[in-house]
Amino acid sequence: MKTTLLITTMLAASAGAAFADVTLSGDARMGIASVEGGDFNFSSRARVRFTLSGETDAGLKFGAQFRANEAEGATLDTETKVKGTVFLEYPEYGKLTMGDAEGAVQASVTQFAPIGFDDTKKLQEFTFLTGGDTGTSKDVLYTYANGALAVNLSLGNPGGSEGAGAGANGDDMGFGVSYTTEFWKLAAGYEDNGLNSQTVVSGSYGNGQFEVKGAYGLRDDDKSQYVIYGTYIIGTTTLTAFFRDDEFKATKTRGIGITHDFGSGLALSAGYAKAEGKKANASLGLTMAF
Repeated sequence: MKTTLLITTMLAASAGAAFADVTLSGDARMGIASVEGGDFNFSSRARVRFTLSGETDAGLKFGAQFRANEAEGATLDTETKVKGTVFLEYPEYGKLTMGDAEGAVQASVTQFAPIGFDDTKKLQEFTFLTGGDTGTSKDVLYTYANGALAVNLSLGNPGGSEGAGAGANGDDMGFGVSYTTEFWKLAAGYEDNGLNSQTVVSGSYGNGQFEVKGAYGLRDDDKSQYVIYGTYIIGTTTLTAFFRDDEFKATKTRGIGITHDFGSGLALSAGYAKAEGKKANASLGLTMAF
């Protein structure tokens, strides 16, 4: 639930903005967690997210988003340590996002939520080659949607370095397309980071009580990955399970989770995940959304 930080302010600038506002939201968690069989430790975190938005008289939307811990990175005008995103959107022509933006493939395909309350290891996540999650340089993502169809295009910073490393996204590019209905979603995409390329296909089906998701990726070096992920809802309780096989990282991982929703943004969540050849991750705790 979002809380208004500043009331809507009427602007009369030369740009012709009709209104602009800033809203505040956040999340928090507290519990205990064990990483790869280590001792259980207390784990807690609180985050505040700022969302800035405006719209001109002509219907042109603009804004930005960042978390409080990202505030310093959000102010940087360089290609490194970038946090937060800035966007410009005109409904009939699409949306342009710059900053710590997702790559086009990640923005298109099915996403897999964390198991348990502590998402530190994120063992269920698909491995992408491009986009904000792969480094700290600026990326640009363009999205166009028309009904059930959506198209995404992304580029890395043209001034970024080449090769591997956090700031090496000068060669990054991606393309993705998705088709979403009330019950199912199909998506596909292609991305290239200058070192490797990857083709990804994904699909999901859900009827409100259960959902099954899957994604498969194949790189140009013939290494592949796939994730199968399912959820089942019983009243206010959600059961989750996944299997992930990632040849990029030479890991096979299984996980299960259970979440009970108390309402008003408060939930109790437990998770267990284990990568082949490694000890398990386990967690139990409360998650809070504000």
